[in-house]
Amino acid sequence: MNMKSTLAMSAILVFCIALISGCNNPDTTTDHPDADPHGEAHGDAHGEDEHNEDEHPHAGIHIPVSVRENLGITFAEIERRTIRTTRRIPGTFELRPDARREYHALLGGRVTLHVRQFEDVKKGQLLLTVNSPQWRQIQHDAVEAEGEIIKAEAQRDVLRARLNEGNASLSKITERLSNLKEVKIRNAELEAQATTLEGSIPRIEAELAAQEAAVEEAHGHYQSRLKILSSVTGISLEELNVNQDSGPAWQAITELEVRATGFGTVETLSVNDGGWLEEGKLAMTTVDREAIQFHAEAPQSDIVLYKEGQTANIVPPQGSSINLQEKVSGSLTMGLTAHAEDRTISLFVTSIKTAPSWARAGVTAFLEIELNGDAKEEWAIPLSAIIQDGLEHVFYRRDPEHPDRALRVEADMGENDGRWVEIKSGVMKNDQIVLEGAYALKLTSSGDQAPEGHHYHADGSLHTDH
Repeated sequence: MNMKSTLAMSAILVFCIALISGCNNPDTTTDHPDADPHGEAHGDAHGEDEHNEDEHPHAGIHIPVSVRENLGITFAEIERRTIRTTRRIPGTFELRPDARREYHALLGGRVTLHVRQFEDVKKGQLLLTVNSPQWRQIQHDAVEAEGEIIKAEAQRDVLRARLNEGNASLSKITERLSNLKEVKIRNAELEAQATTLEGSIPRIEAELAAQEAAVEEAHGHYQSRLKILSSVTGISLEELNVNQDSGPAWQAITELEVRATGFGTVETLSVNDGGWLEEGKLAMTTVDREAIQFHAEAPQSDIVLYKEGQTANIVPPQGSSINLQEKVSGSLTMGLTAHAEDRTISLFVTSIKTAPSWARAGVTAFLEIELNGDAKEEWAIPLSAIIQDGLEHVFYRRDPEHPDRALRVEADMGENDGRWVEIKSGVMKNDQIVLEGAYALKLTSSGDQAPEGHHYHADGSLHTDH
C-alpha cells in the first residue's frame, strides 16, 4: 500500500470517528439499494433482548458503500450448526483415476497438431495427424497380401479347369472303349490314354486341395494386415473395406489421425507442431476437470466414527477469496486400507456432481462430517469474525433496520470447531456479521492509530508503508 492509499485509509477512519462522535444528529440516511434483504426475525428470547439494546436508529458505526469498499468489509450470515459433533479434516481435491487420458503415437512420424494446450476437446475431435513412413509400409504389405489372394485364386482356378478337362476327357475315352468292347474291338492307344488320365486326376485333385488351402491362407494374411490397419487407425474393418473409386478405403489414407476418446482439456503436449514423434511415445494428455474427488486423511483412532455413504461437506479454507459459507456436498467413501506409518485412514468424496469453479485438483479445503444426526443445532458465526477489544471478545452485527450501520456486540461464545463458534446471545435469524474488515471497524470505534510509518489492513495485520 503506497502513501496515497495510507492517507485515504486514515481519512476514512477519521470520517467514521467523526460520524460516531456526531451520532446524536438527526439521521437522514436511507437503506442503500445494495443492502441484503432480511426475512422476519424469529430468534431466541436472549437474542431478542440483545437487539432491544440497539433499537436506537443512530447507534453503531456508519458503513456506507464507500467505507465498505475501502475497508474491504464483507458479511457472513449466521447459521444453525451442530458444532459440538462436527469433525473437520483437512484435505485436497484431486483428479479421479479416470480423469486423465493419454494419447500415444502407434507409429513414428512427423506430427501436425490440431489443438492447443488448455483447449477443451470433445469426443471424436481430431487432436493430431502423423505422417508416418511405417504406415505406408503397412499399406504396401496389405497391397501385397491382396495380390497374394489374386495369385492364389488364379492358380486354384487353373487347377480346377485342368481337373474338369481331365475328367471330361476320361469320360469320353471310357465311353469309346465301352462301345468298342461291345463290337469286340480293342484300341491299345485309347486304353493307354485312359490309364494316363486315371493316374493324373488324383494328382490334380491333390494340387487343387493344396491350392485351396493357399487361397485361405492368403485371405487370412490379408485380414491380418487389415486388422493391423484397423488397430493403427482406429477404424473398423467394415469401414476400411468400403470400396471407393481408387479402391478400398484404407488405400486412400495418407496420414494417421488421432482423435479424442472422450471430453477433456488438453493438459500437456509432448511434441511441437511439425516435430518428429517416435513410435509408442506420448503425444499429449487431456484431463476431464469435472472428474474430481476430495481426499482427506483422518486419524485411525476415529475410524469407528465414520460410515460408508454418510453425508459429508467440503468447505473452503478460511482467509481465502472464496465465500466462507460455500460448500460442496457428497457421500463419504472410506479407503480400502489404512496407513500404518502415519496411523491414518483415507476418506474420499467421489460423487461430486456440480463442483464450484474453485474445486480444482490441488486446492486444499476441509472435509466436514457430522457424527450425530440428532445433535442440537446452535446459532453460530465464523470464528474469524470474533476480534479482541481489550479484555472483551466482540463482533459486529449489521443493523437489520439500517444496513449501512454495524452494531458492536460483545461475544457470548460457546463451543467452537476451529472455524465456527457458537453464539449464545446477541443474534437472531437472518442476521449478518462483519467478516472481513472487523478489525478496521474496531480501530474506527476505538480511535487506535497505527505507529508512524505503518498501517493496518482490514484483517488487523500491521504493515509498513513501503
